[in-house]
Amino acid sequence: MAAKAAAADGGNPAPDRLIIQPPRLPAGQTCQSIAANPELAVAAGVSPNQLPCLPDNVAFRNYISDLGFAIAPNAFHPANTTGFGGFALTFDFSFSKVNSDATSTATDGTQRKFWQDATEGPRDPATKAFGPKNANPDSVLGIYSLKARKGLPMGFEVGTSIGWIGSTSLWVLGADLRWSVLEGFRTRVLGAIPDLSVGAGVRTLTGTSKFNLTTVGVDVQLSKPIPIAEQMSVTPWVGYQRLFIFGDASVLDATPNVDALNQCGYSGTDSVTGGPVCRNKLSNGFQNDGDFNNNFVFEKVRTHRHRMNIGVSYRYEFIYLATQMIFDLIPAGEENPGLVNTRQWTYSLEGGVWF
Repeated sequence: MAAKAAAADGGNPAPDRLIIQPPRLPAGQTCQSIAANPELAVAAGVSPNQLPCLPDNVAFRNYISDLGFAIAPNAFHPANTTGFGGFALTFDFSFSKVNSDATSTATDGTQRKFWQDATEGPRDPATKAFGPKNANPDSVLGIYSLKARKGLPMGFEVGTSIGWIGSTSLWVLGADLRWSVLEGFRTRVLGAIPDLSVGAGVRTLTGTSKFNLTTVGVDVQLSKPIPIAEQMSVTPWVGYQRLFIFGDASVLDATPNVDALNQCGYSGTDSVTGGPVCRNKLSNGFQNDGDFNNNFVFEKVRTHRHRMNIGVSYRYEFIYLATQMIFDLIPAGEENPGLVNTRQWTYSLEGGVWF
C-alpha cells in the first residue's frame, strides 16, 4: 500500500498568496504568468514593470487578526493568586474559532476566503508541493500549552507559557503579570467581597519567517472561592479583557517560482539609481528586471478587541482543574474597519498541580 503524504503542517501560514492582480493585464494573463514570461507583456505593448503583483492588505489584516485572537493571552485564572510562595504548573488545552469560510473584499473589489489562501493546506502526494490554496482550512485552532504561575509578595503573580498550534509548526511564547488588589477575605462583612485582580499578558508567535505577530491583553477579573468540606473549593469567575494585536509582515515574494536574479542576469547595482543592472534584455531593448517588483510588504496590522471571559475552577488539595470561555463582546468589524463583522471565541480546559 502506498504511503500517504503527511499533512501535519497543513495549517502553516502562506500570506504570500494574498495578492491582487494589477490593472492593464493582457487578456488571459496574471502577474505570475507575466513574471515567468515578460515577453507576453511586451507583445501586448505594456512594460512588465507596470504589472507587479499587489498585496491584498485587507485579507492579510483579517488573517492576522483572527490568528492573533487565537493565540492571545486568555486570562485563564480566577482573581486570587497562588499566594506568596505558591506555585502552579498546568497544561492548557484551548480551542479557538477562526473565520475559515469568511470572505474579505480587497480595495479593487476582489473577494477571497482569506484563510484558504493564507494557509498551506495538505501537500500533493505526487509532487510534495502545496497547492494554490487550502480548500479546507481548520475552523477551530487547537493550542496546547504548558503554563507556570508563581506567587509573589503583596498580591503579585508572574506566569509564563509555551504552546504549540496543532497542525502547524508554529509555537506561542508568553508571559503574564497580575496584581490581586483584593483577595482572601472570607469572614464577617469583608467576606462578601469578591476577589479582584488586574493583569496583563503578552503572547508572541514563532515558527514562521513571513511575519511577526504579538498580542497584548489587559484584563480585570472578579472571582469568589466556594469552600467544600475542608480540602476542596470551587471558584467561579468573570472578567473583561482589552486585546491589542500587532502584526508586521516580512518582505515576501509573490512569484517564488521565478528567480529574479537569474532572469535579469544580474551584474551589480547601478551607482546612481540603486537599481539592479541586468545583462539580459527584453525584445524592446529594456532590462529584464520586472520580477524585482514582485517583492512586497503588507501594511502593518494594528487591531483591538473587547473580550469577556467566564470560567470556573476546582481545587482538591494540590490538584487543580478549570474551564473557561472567552469571546468577543462586539463583532470585530464594528471597531476595526476592514475586518469581517463576526465574533470569535476560545474554549479552554486546564489541569495540573497547585502547591
